[in-house]
Amino acid sequence: MSTVAEARQSLIGTWSLVEYKAVRADNGFTSHPMGPKAQGFLIYSPEGFVSAQLMEPGAPEFSDADIGGGTKDELYRAMKHYLAYCGRFELEELDGKVLVKHHMDVCSFPNWLGSSQERVIKLKSNMLEINTDEPVLHGGYFQHGYLVWKKSQSTFDTC
Repeated sequence: MSTVAEARQSLIGTWSLVEYKAVRADNGFTSHPMGPKAQGFLIYSPEGFVSAQLMEPGAPEFSDADIGGGTKDELYRAMKHYLAYCGRFELEELDGKVLVKHHMDVCSFPNWLGSSQERVIKLKSNMLEINTDEPVLHGGYFQHGYLVWKKSQSTFDTC
């Protein structure tokens, strides 16, 4: 992508998760923190907002149909299978890399609330790679996160 403005325009829309992997900074071991079949959506709006939803399929249903219910164990397992956040986003170029900053206005991981998560992006046709430049603590290890997204096509006609 030649400019931040072009990168921003290319980001706008809905992206489906293709792969989420993590590589340990100390030994290069690769894992899939949300399993090998992780699912998710990443949405960038023209107004400058981002919404990210990631989940590991397979969380068991709650024993109670009450959306506000769930045992402590059920709530724990559901939380371990899901990450969600939204807020504003901005782009900048640094040392030839395009960086996206996601501002955590709402987040299922409370430690990120009010922070900004900075990631390196690479856009190629209808594919988006988002990577951590610096390792992030996950599962007790500092790891680099690598996420691959595919641009979703609308099934609706525009008005």
